Amino acid sequence: EKTSRLYFDIHRLPYQSLLKLGGTKVTRQFVPCVKRAFGPGAIFPMTSARQRLFSIDYHHEGGAHHWYIVPTREREILQEIIDHYKPSMCLDHGQLLIDPLILDKNHIRYHRVIQHPGELVVLSAGALAQSFTEDASWSESIAFALPSWIEEGHASVSVPRCQCNISQDFLPEIIDTSIFRPELIQRYITSHLNVTTDDESLTLKGS
Repeated sequence: EKTSRLYFDIHRLPYQSLLKLGGTKVTRQFVPCVKRAFGPGAIFPMTSARQRLFSIDYHHEGGAHHWYIVPTREREILQEIIDHYKPSMCLDHGQLLIDPLILDKNHIRYHRVIQHPGELVVLSAGALAQSFTEDASWSESIAFALPSWIEEGHASVSVPRCQCNISQDFLPEIIDTSIFRPELIQRYITSHLNVTTDDESLTLKGS
C-alpha cells in the first residue's frame, strides 16, 4: 500500500503502535534503518521485518524503487521451493535474491510496486520483500505492530534456526509476546485506533 507522509512521522510510529504496551524497554529497540543506493541497479535482497512485524518504508529522494512483495501466506510454499535448491536458506536476513520468474513458475503470488520519492510502502505482518533501484537514492524504514500482529498469530510463529552465520550479538532481542494481553490490546484499540466507518479507513492517533 502506498500513501502520503503528510500526516505522520515514521520515527514516532513504534511509540504510537502496539509496541508501546511493552514500554521503553521494547520501543527503544526500534530505530529507522537507512538504505542508500549509490547508483542505478542497486539491489536489496529478500528480507522480512524482525519477528514478522509490520514495517514501513519512506523513499526520501532519488530514483524509483521497484519492489517485489510476497505476502506471509506464501512463505511456507516459498521456503519449500528454496529448500529444494539450498536447504535452510534464510528468507529473512537479506541473503537471497529471488528471480520473479521462479515465483511465476511456482504460482507464488506477489505484488510488484514502484515507489517514487515522497511515497511510503507499508508491508503487512510477516511479508517478505526485495527491491532494486533505478538510480541513486536513499530511504528509511522502521518496524511497528498493530493488534493483528498478535491476534493473527504472526508474533508467535516459531522461526527455525537459519544458517546465515549471523552472530547472536547482532540478532535482535525476541519480544516477549506475553505482555500483549487481550485486555491491553482492546484498550489500545479503543484509545489509539480511530476507525471511520464510511470509507473503512483506519487512523493511528498520536500520543
